[in-house]
Parts: sequence; C-alpha cells; structure tokens
Amino acid sequence: MKHAKEKQFRYKTALIIVGSFLAVLLLAYGGVAYYFSTHFGFYTSINNEECAYKTVAEVEQSISDRLVDYSMTVEGRDSLSKTIVAEDIGLSYVSDGQVQAVLDSQNPLLWITRLFKGSTEVSTKASVVVDPDLLKKTIDRLDFFNKKKMRLPVDAYVEFVDSQYLVHPEDLGSTLDEKKTRDLIHEELLTLAAGIDLDKAECYTSPKVYSDNAELLEQVATFNEYVPFSITYTFGEKVEVLDAFTTMDWLVPDEEDNMTMSDELLRAWVRNFGIAHDTSQTKRSFKPYAAEEEITVEGGTYGWEVDENAEIEAIWKAFTNHTGEVRDPYYVATAAEHVEPGKPDWGDTYIELDIGNQHMYYLVDGELVFEADVVTGSPWVGRATPTGAWSILDMLSPTVLKGEIQADGKPEYETRVSYWMRMTWAGHGFHDANWQPWFGGDRYTYAGSHGCINMAYSDAKELYELVEVGTPVISHR
Repeated sequence: MKHAKEKQFRYKTALIIVGSFLAVLLLAYGGVAYYFSTHFGFYTSINNEECAYKTVAEVEQSISDRLVDYSMTVEGRDSLSKTIVAEDIGLSYVSDGQVQAVLDSQNPLLWITRLFKGSTEVSTKASVVVDPDLLKKTIDRLDFFNKKKMRLPVDAYVEFVDSQYLVHPEDLGSTLDEKKTRDLIHEELLTLAAGIDLDKAECYTSPKVYSDNAELLEQVATFNEYVPFSITYTFGEKVEVLDAFTTMDWLVPDEEDNMTMSDELLRAWVRNFGIAHDTSQTKRSFKPYAAEEEITVEGGTYGWEVDENAEIEAIWKAFTNHTGEVRDPYYVATAAEHVEPGKPDWGDTYIELDIGNQHMYYLVDGELVFEADVVTGSPWVGRATPTGAWSILDMLSPTVLKGEIQADGKPEYETRVSYWMRMTWAGHGFHDANWQPWFGGDRYTYAGSHGCINMAYSDAKELYELVEVGTPVISHR
C-alpha cells in the first residue's frame, strides 16, 4: 500500500514538473510572440535596411537618418555611370504606415519559423518621396540622355568586304527608352536601391535585325554565288552603292546556262545613273553679283557629266573580277563641287557675264576682283551670245579669229586679236576689240559682235592674266 502511494506521488510530481515546464515554455513563447508583435522578426530588412528586433519607430528613424547619406549609382552602356544623391532629388522620408503594415503582416505566433526561412527582404515605395522637379532636372543632366553621346541601334546588314559578301553585325547603340528609364530610376529611388544597371533592366532600344537573321544569311549565300562585287560611288560627302541588291535582277543565263549580267539592263542603269547625276545643260539657281534675287541659268556645257561607256566597262570588270571599289564615277566633264540638284556647282570662283547690262564680273572665292563693260553678240537670230553655264576652254595670245566659211571658200571674217579666251567650241569667247569705240550700254543692239564678248584691250589683257582654262563662265540676260 505504501509502495503504491509513493508511485502515485512521483507521477503527480512529474506531471507538475512537466506542466510547469510547459507552462514556462508557453509563457516564454508567448512572451517572445508578444515581443515580435511590436518588433520585426529575425532576418527582416526593409528597403535594404536591417530591421530585426527593431520597432516601427526605430526602423523609420533609421531609414530617415540613412537618407542623408543615400546615393544610387546608375550604370549603362559605353562605360557611362552616374551617382544620384539624396540632395539632388529632394529625397525625404514620409511616415505613412508602410513600415507598420510590414510589421502587421508578420504573424508573431509564428516567430520561430523565421529562424529557418533565412533573410526576408521587403520593399516599400511610399515611405520615401522625391521632389519631382528636382528629379526631372537631375535625370535630364545625366549623360545617358545626352544626344551627342547617344547612338541609335543599327540593324545587321549585308555588306561587301574585300571579295565577298558578309553580314555586318548589329550595333546595339546606346539610345534609351526615355519613359521606361525615367520610371525605373524613380521606382528604384523610392526603394532606396543601391544601384541599377540600365542594360540589364532592358532600358535600351534594340535593333530589329540581328546577325543571325535567316534572311540575311540566305542573301549572303546567294550574292556570293552570283554577283560578288560592289561599287561605292562618291559624290563629295555623299555615296551611292551598286551591289547585289540591284544587280541580282540583271542576271540572265548565257549560252552555257551560266548566269551572267544582262548588257541591256546594265546599260539602262548606267544611262539613268548619268541622268540622275549629270548637271551639264541643266537648270541651276544663281544669284547675280548686282542683283538682289536669284535667277535660273539653263544650258551650257559646264557641269558634271558621267562617262557612260567608261562606267559600263568598269562595272563589267568589277563583276568579272569580283572586286569591291570605292571611287568617283568616270566623267567626261566635271564641275567645282557636288551640290544638291538645281544648285550652282561652279563654286565661288567664276566669270559672270550679264548680257542685259552689258557688263562682266570676275569673282575669286566669292570676292569681286575684276569687272568691265562689254559688247556682246547682236540680239538677232544667229548672232546672240549664248546663255548658260560654260567654262574657259582655250586661251591664246595672240591669235586670228575666223568666221564661218562662205560659198567662195573664204571665212566670213578674219580678225587678229591679242587676247582670246574661248567659251564654246562653236566660237564664242572673250577677246579684245579695238574697233569698238566704246563698251556697255545698248551698243550691242546695233553694233554687236557675231556672238563673242568684245572687250577693251586693257580689260581683255587683265582678264587674260587672271583666269585660266577651266574657269566657269555664267552667262545670263
């Protein structure tokens, strides 16, 4: 009986001890749970701020204090990097319940599970604000948006290198999607991020065609098989390319069923090429020296004129030898400079012949260096001095000028002059005319020449010493 009572006592004692332990343990767990109802749990961070064991007030104060020294580094392509600091953007903390909401989202009764979950990062956006005007100004100053440093993306394309076509790889460029970039920077600042990489964030605009494009690769194979040649024509700073994109359409089978270039299509292309680039005998604008407004000058032999036969031969040679060339077209006539269609291509050094005012000017680099009164051809049919853009073709001193051969086999006239500056192969030019008693005015209407430009001896001599073969002559009424 005594033994049974002792056993029962020990059992009750054990229950009391276990119960007491459990009660203490439960009380302790509850105490910790209560603690974590007002403090953040293990391994918790908000906006990169360590918050474990801290109250809402402590976290908010820590975030606010940290803003003073806050900075975010923005990195992009071409090794561009910029650091934005709090002062630049008016960064400030706002206690709006976001931190409290993070604490409320914790279940304090499950505090122990955080020991096994590891780090918990929480981002908020409303707890900090920036001054929108300061932010805009700061972003506007970033090198990333500097138009001079931006490069547009360039698609991959087919090009001719040495003796074959290749795919030129795309250029990713450095042009940003401005709205996406601004929004990203704003969002990351509100989370107090340490830095962002604009490239990894896919903020840059992208090419549409990459070097692995199947269509490009197929073009390369086809071009290399049939028309491996390329000619890049230069027109001053501008270029025009003749390559497989055009000449693939010229291929025809020869007698042995090998693909060759159609001579007819080649000639047609060169003919149109010449029409597009020839300026000789075309209309061009011109501002006379003594006038306020521009006029139109039409006709004359001065200007660019493509040598079509030489060009056809050169294209055949490039096609046959599979060469890549960068050159000017072959010309039978050239001008001082390449300009837009309809603009004067004779530059700033030229002779201006104003037939209406019976006066001529000689300008060098745009500055007047000589002028004189003249007597031009009689205004009736067959005797008028031609208008248009010409050039000095020949210079002789002295020489004998001869008119057209008459029925009796003799020239219409034979006149010895001291200074001759030919303007047309038809026989028009500048020369001294000692038989003219005076020059200028309306003398040409009743005592004009056969089409030449008569000048006083001293004026002809001076002009002869100033100009040279090739000097442009702009003749107008």
